[in-house]
Amino acid sequence: MKFSSKLLLLLPFIFLMVGCPKDDSPTQEPARDYLEVYNEDIAEIEDFMDTHFMTVDGDYNVSFTEITPSTPGTAISDRSDLDFKIVNKNGVDHKLYFIKLREGIGENPTKLDSVFTSYKGFKTDLTSFDTAPNPIWLQLQDVIKGWQELFPEFKSGTSTTNMTTGITTYNDYGAGVMFVPSGLGYFNVAPTSIGGYTPIIFNFKLMNVRYKDHDGDKILSKEEYLGTGLVSGTAIDTDGDGNPDYADVDDDADGVITKKELRDRNLITPIPKDAKGYYIYSSIPTCGSGNKLHLNPSCQQ
Repeated sequence: MKFSSKLLLLLPFIFLMVGCPKDDSPTQEPARDYLEVYNEDIAEIEDFMDTHFMTVDGDYNVSFTEITPSTPGTAISDRSDLDFKIVNKNGVDHKLYFIKLREGIGENPTKLDSVFTSYKGFKTDLTSFDTAPNPIWLQLQDVIKGWQELFPEFKSGTSTTNMTTGITTYNDYGAGVMFVPSGLGYFNVAPTSIGGYTPIIFNFKLMNVRYKDHDGDKILSKEEYLGTGLVSGTAIDTDGDGNPDYADVDDDADGVITKKELRDRNLITPIPKDAKGYYIYSSIPTCGSGNKLHLNPSCQQ
């Protein structure tokens, strides 16, 4: 069964608004205790990793096989490349296991950006509930928490387009596997093909990244998101108005929109831009207390 972008493109609560095919309608149950569900989920995930091995082909497609006397193999839990990060949601620390099959050589997305990805989703009974064998664009803000947390750990690849056929091929892209507790997935609001409180597994590839400019100020949103590299962090809110800078047209609440401040400065001393017309953030001059000129009200031009 395939419902690709419908599954991951929309958050669970949006399912309730747009509807789904009859056999994929989301389940609705009174929410159970998050910690109780997490303890069940992580036990199921770790049991799966203890009792299955993983096979990876040359294109980083993954299959899982149960370990038996007639089908021996190295358990996923014994793989040297198995890693995890701790993600807190609803007061519960979730262990989000993942395997980095290949990091990629291009660009990391942030949680604010769009990714061009192909993927396949599994349950621990080895049934596949969704697949996108051909890459599709998905905005990370609109997908499950597990994706938002792990895609920034990977990089995009390179692409080559055959001018005769128009076919684009991708190389050196990031590829991996993630094991997602339901609290970082669909929890109690899930398509019936998954079911509520069900941990899920994804094999995915990150072909390309599209950086976003949410507020149209010609500063990429990733530059207005503070963190360690592009992997984690907290959205900057310079003026403390509850709107993060990436979604605030007047970052410092000085009554002059950020876009105008930067544009007016360009009339005096041009600020370099990249090939797509976005300001090179490191080249925006500082002013006053050391903040960038558009982040200090005393720096109005």
